[in-house]
Amino acid sequence: MLNLKSLGNKAYHINEGNPNRSMLYRYNILKKDTESAPDNGCTLVDDCTVLLKAKRDVKISYEKRNGYYHLEIPMSEKERFFGMGDATRDAIEMRGMKIDIDIKNVVGYGPMPVFMSTDGWAFVLNCTYRSIFNYGKDKEGVLTVDVLGGEVDYYLFTGDSLAELLSKITEITGRPMMLPKFAYGLTFVQNEQTDARSLLWDIRTIRDRNIPCDTMGLEPSWMENHYDQSVNKSWSKERFYLPHWKADNQSDHFSFFFAMRKMGMQLSLWLCENYDLLYEEDNEAAKTEENTFTPDAVILDDNFATDTRIDKITKKGEPWFEHLKKFVDNGAAAFKLDGCTQVVKHPDRLWAEKYTDDEVHNIYPVILAKQMTEGFRDYTDIRLLLYTAGAFTGTQKYAATWAGDTGGGPKTVASLLNYAMCGHSNTSCDIDIDPMGLHYGFLLPWSQYFCWANWKYPWFMDDETEETIRFYSNLRSSLIPYIYTMAHKAYATGLPIMRPLPLMFEDTTKFDQTNNAYMLGDSFYVGAFDMNLKLPEGKWIDYFTGDIYEGDITYEIPEGKGGALFVKCGSVIVTMKPQKYVLEKQHDYIIKVYPGCDASFALFEDDGFTYDYEKGIYAETVIETKNSTENGFDLVINPRTGSFDGRPDNGHNIWKNSIPEIKPMQPEKDMTVEIFGKKPASVTLGGTEIPFEYDGSTATFIAGTSERNGKALEYKITY
Repeated sequence: MLNLKSLGNKAYHINEGNPNRSMLYRYNILKKDTESAPDNGCTLVDDCTVLLKAKRDVKISYEKRNGYYHLEIPMSEKERFFGMGDATRDAIEMRGMKIDIDIKNVVGYGPMPVFMSTDGWAFVLNCTYRSIFNYGKDKEGVLTVDVLGGEVDYYLFTGDSLAELLSKITEITGRPMMLPKFAYGLTFVQNEQTDARSLLWDIRTIRDRNIPCDTMGLEPSWMENHYDQSVNKSWSKERFYLPHWKADNQSDHFSFFFAMRKMGMQLSLWLCENYDLLYEEDNEAAKTEENTFTPDAVILDDNFATDTRIDKITKKGEPWFEHLKKFVDNGAAAFKLDGCTQVVKHPDRLWAEKYTDDEVHNIYPVILAKQMTEGFRDYTDIRLLLYTAGAFTGTQKYAATWAGDTGGGPKTVASLLNYAMCGHSNTSCDIDIDPMGLHYGFLLPWSQYFCWANWKYPWFMDDETEETIRFYSNLRSSLIPYIYTMAHKAYATGLPIMRPLPLMFEDTTKFDQTNNAYMLGDSFYVGAFDMNLKLPEGKWIDYFTGDIYEGDITYEIPEGKGGALFVKCGSVIVTMKPQKYVLEKQHDYIIKVYPGCDASFALFEDDGFTYDYEKGIYAETVIETKNSTENGFDLVINPRTGSFDGRPDNGHNIWKNSIPEIKPMQPEKDMTVEIFGKKPASVTLGGTEIPFEYDGSTATFIAGTSERNGKALEYKITY
């Protein structure tokens, strides 16, 4: 018999039996139900049927079939479906597809049993067992869901738009976390033959060659035992020697960690895991083993003194993160979780001595990310850059992902867009070094330049390739204020940084299978790989050339670039002058205005490390254009509101302590204003003319802090 619970705000939980049976629910990955008054949006027709009132009446029925549950949902004639995470890279809109929700190495790293419909409803399966979603492929006009284990348990949502549905979904599955601010810069993963001295020289080289970079990642060779999955791992004595007279958790000036910090570089460490995380998740304490010898034993052999376990890695009662604390003390601010054994099946394993792998397989990467991020938070009270290949429902709360061992080619675009349709925001892939791969890879929510077994370091490439890398790394650095603001918007609303065009323009079907373009936040349109582009309605400005485009185009890529980057007319964004790394200094902000209609941008600022943003402890500066006509507009820079304290008394000691100095909010600096388009006749502030420069496409002037005094600056631009 089905149970129905209204969660308020047009969300419903439907289950048969005990909802705590699902690991997603029991382990607090899904938000626990809260009491809410019932409404008429969803009703039980009978013991096996639910009727949901959305833009149409949605009838969901189920039956038991040979030990599994089979759901059927009639589809309307023009209904379209989006979601499923990294379960398929062959489609964006799912109608006519058959999707297997079962993590598979390379084939599907992050399937998510989540979808949204253009008929104003959405579905989240609260189950970790394998399930199969069939969008009318085998039964025309009917969506079927076969749940191959567990119980019938799912959430339903209604809303007027896909964006509204996504917001409601992520209220239950979890809003995407904000990564530490440095994470939105560039992560550079070293060749695994590197050693400490090579690492430091590469950092020095990347700094000297003007390639902004924030994080250096080490591959498995950092460990004494290659691919060490145990809790006894240590630094390679040959490659990464540390003075033997120092403690394991040292990071003082005798270590290479100190030199990394002095050059402003964060440290990332590669990990692989086969640890039984279910003991910790069930909060079981280690059991005391009793000696089984009798006084009459002739030979006392400790090998037979306790129960024997096949799992030789897991230490019951010791959380996985516990052994990583010493590496955090060394300075590790990021961890890369390889696909490795977390995305393959363990058919003979009994997790925590009671759970079979068919229940654990899909959720294992989420539990791993959860324990890593929460362990780091409990230990340091700051955010971790955790990036993983494996994913499932809820991963967005704990980690970033990359597209796994599939490079950065065109097929990864669909993967990241399908993640976005499930509310997962912090996604990326390995950057390919051809111009198109660089363009795409540097214009993702976060960026990873991956070497591992190759030597594609920028300074080992030809001059043209190195210059393209330098250009795009500086472009990304300049966009940090914009990207970081969009990261906060993703946390606040569920709307991802990388946005599929059907999510933003759902009233047309023309974008349903668009996998060569996406919105990067509110204002940027990115064209990747295939330059036959469909532009949304309105005028779009080429960010590289200033040319204006409309409609469907075949874009000619400018020399030295690798794709299209447009900004919509009627936009205000904030960028900055590029820096060697995100935390190098206080940003020199640039307000970019693209006239066309009234617009606004709320610049987000916080300490970049802590979770204070969850408590509303941050600052915002709203910049807006008003009264827009062909004859001009008003530009208003409102006073900064809010504040943040950082951690001024955190005991930071650059000589002995790897904990970063977390700075409080700094006094405001002058901002540069750039107005794209024709030359203004005048720019005035309170009736006083403001001098500006014009280069043929952009008018530039300085908005000074001395003129603000806590008040809004209201400029009038006249043509």
